[in-house]
Amino acid sequence: MKKVILLLVDSLMPAVLEDCLRHKTVPALQFLKDRGRYWPDCVTVFPTMTATVDSSLVTGVYPDRHRIPGLIWYDPETKSIINYLNGWRCVWKLGLNHCVQNVLYDLNEKHLSKQVTTLFEELASRGKTSASLNAIIHRGTQKHQVRLPFLLNLITGFRFNQQISGPDVLTLGSMVQTDMEGTIPYYLKGLRHLFGINDKYAVTVAINLIRSGKQPDFMLVYLPDNDKKVHKKNPAHAEGSLIQVDHHLQEILNAFGSWEQALDQCVFIVTGDHGQTRIGKGQEFNVDLDKVLEPFRVLQPGEQAGDHDLVVCNNERSAYLYPLKPDQQELILQRLSMESRFDLIAWKKGKGVAVKEGGSGREVYFEPEGSLADIYGATWAITGEWAVLDLSVKQGILNYGCYPDALSRLYGALYSQDIPMIVVTARPRYELISRYYPRHMNGGCHGSLHQYDSLIPLLVAGTETPVKEPPRLVNLKQFVLGLFET
Repeated sequence: MKKVILLLVDSLMPAVLEDCLRHKTVPALQFLKDRGRYWPDCVTVFPTMTATVDSSLVTGVYPDRHRIPGLIWYDPETKSIINYLNGWRCVWKLGLNHCVQNVLYDLNEKHLSKQVTTLFEELASRGKTSASLNAIIHRGTQKHQVRLPFLLNLITGFRFNQQISGPDVLTLGSMVQTDMEGTIPYYLKGLRHLFGINDKYAVTVAINLIRSGKQPDFMLVYLPDNDKKVHKKNPAHAEGSLIQVDHHLQEILNAFGSWEQALDQCVFIVTGDHGQTRIGKGQEFNVDLDKVLEPFRVLQPGEQAGDHDLVVCNNERSAYLYPLKPDQQELILQRLSMESRFDLIAWKKGKGVAVKEGGSGREVYFEPEGSLADIYGATWAITGEWAVLDLSVKQGILNYGCYPDALSRLYGALYSQDIPMIVVTARPRYELISRYYPRHMNGGCHGSLHQYDSLIPLLVAGTETPVKEPPRLVNLKQFVLGLFET
């Protein structure tokens, strides 16, 4: 039985990959495409942010079941904003210790629902070994000792030295003890290289596992560097970054002696977590949530919850709004509806979801378990203006336009918490901004439901096992498990 290597490339986009393939600048990816199968339209989950997406990848379910709403969200039990280390100013205002606790411990040990199982847990129950190399979601059956680098330990007051769960092999850069620590070049572990949360660190560990004969049955390798470069340069200038990713893939293939031997021994899966949208140059492309919501008292990062009207949790091209008073939701919705730069405004209603188009007032409502089946087999009842979500029916089947898998994804996001919540998204080229949160003017950004942020490429080589089509990231867990049943 072949082993499986899944490379998760942050912000890997179909258009950029296809440009590189056309220009013949990514030979390793070309090799896998030629020897395998390729889909340019795999659909990720919503919000298109790493914490939510990776949770769905590893659990095989939407946020309504795994309970990770976004990269940033509000916890009503602790009355605090949860931030998995996005934006240094926001992290500083919320408190570094609070955010490190969120991402290093709480995300996997508390926030990720115990009612779902991870890929690593299921593989262990089947007697298979696995590795998570720098992936943010890694809950497994083994315990691993956190060991922060001295500088991080100093900054956080030596608070974070507990154990966390993971698969047989776990790396979070240099922050978790590993038997391979001595084989990693020291420079990859320092502050300049984000204490090991970088492509080269994860690839070096993967190569060492392969060459040492300790390669586990399944290996998830997370490559974050592409995302940072696309945020800065925007998707129109992302080819150079993907060429570097291809170099890393070449190194992994070379570790087997030859690329053909690599495919003889392993199934390779390459995909992304989300796309990105190019943000415009002018200030008009920044939708200032603080100004839009000026009539309301908004809980800001660093403030104690008190007599506030709502909490805003900005996820770049989407944001969660949490009304804190029972009479505020309708007033907030009225205010949001006036802003035409909002693409979609959605909220829980009855057993389903209501969605309004920013600026126009057009509205659609949907709920699950209706009489109309979509292309993925889910059934829905829909009333109102279908054009709001670009929905259509072809041969009796519900199809999606520029918002892929819109109904399951919106429902999954809004029902990820059992409290009143609203989600807004920005139109293409626009970004939602608010105090202390990152901004990406003339760069790249993601988070929305739109296809620019939602479509990712999927490459599978080394197996003829069928992939469920149309492909969705949420189905990859079952695909991987199926590879160990053949």
